[in-house]
Amino acid sequence: MVVVIVICAIALASYKLFSHWSIQTVLMMHSEQLTIAQFLTITEQLATLSLLVISAMAATILGGIWLLLRPLKQFQYWVQTTTTVAQLTTFNARAAPSEIRTLAQAWDELLSQRAAVKQQQRQFISDVAHELRSPLSTVYGYLQRTVRRIPNLSVSQQESLEMATSEAERMTLILQDLISLARAESFDSTLAQEPLILNEFVRDISSMTEKFDHPNIQTEIAPMPIRVQTHRDYLMQVLDHLIQNAVRYSDPNSPVVIRLKQVDNFAVIQVIDRGEGIPPSDQVMIFEPFHRIDPSRSRATGGTGLGLAIVKTLIEKMGGTLSLDSEPGVGTTFTLTLPILGR
Repeated sequence: MVVVIVICAIALASYKLFSHWSIQTVLMMHSEQLTIAQFLTITEQLATLSLLVISAMAATILGGIWLLLRPLKQFQYWVQTTTTVAQLTTFNARAAPSEIRTLAQAWDELLSQRAAVKQQQRQFISDVAHELRSPLSTVYGYLQRTVRRIPNLSVSQQESLEMATSEAERMTLILQDLISLARAESFDSTLAQEPLILNEFVRDISSMTEKFDHPNIQTEIAPMPIRVQTHRDYLMQVLDHLIQNAVRYSDPNSPVVIRLKQVDNFAVIQVIDRGEGIPPSDQVMIFEPFHRIDPSRSRATGGTGLGLAIVKTLIEKMGGTLSLDSEPGVGTTFTLTLPILGR
């Protein structure tokens, strides 16, 4: 900003000196000695100098604005990156104005606090899940044995035991998902990775789903081999959950489409259903733990609200991304991307 002010001041001072000299030249000449041609020449020089000064000042101001906006754009990009990517990066604020440096420092402290809270939350969930798993398994097993061993139960007693057994089983599933989520968040993606050709991999999973769960599975698989470096078992867990989720919320007569293609340097897997769709208000929070669109419907279908959170965590740990495109009454498309291993 100081440079812009200095350049503008120099330009204005130069213009003032030259125009003052030109006017003095005109006044020093006698009217009979001053020809029309000389007067027009001096006028043209003043006009040209005015345009040059205005152009220089405009270019300097625009350049100064660009220099001021550049660190702001860098800060905006850094904020967007740190919001969408789990790994924290440091903002290079050495060349930025003091105001942006202050904002960057405040945002960095906020991200650090958020990461610490998330780590405490993950640790708490993991500890609680492990502590509750053993006693809950004991209660569930006792209820099952009670139902089997005591035949002379009244109708109300039978209903109460069946309800308690069902709730204990559901709580066991929630604890298992909590443990899976904790393991996914602490998963080191560099371990046990292997080259994998996705074409046959996706085709096999689709065939198993069509054989045992849903009779109408359609596959659209690219003919050329698409290879990735990933963890086979975890990728199978991710795809199985996305496909089962599409089957669960789709009409039995509606097809579920599984598509595999390559876009630039990424392998793209899409799971498309023609179900009820997800309202726009829920799409932002759909990958958060325990977030369910319709709790009563999820309870009826056996959902715990943790599956998509586990899937997204695993995909990000494997270096990929997971997104969705949904429209109520039309259907939902989950898109999974992974970097390819080579052409």
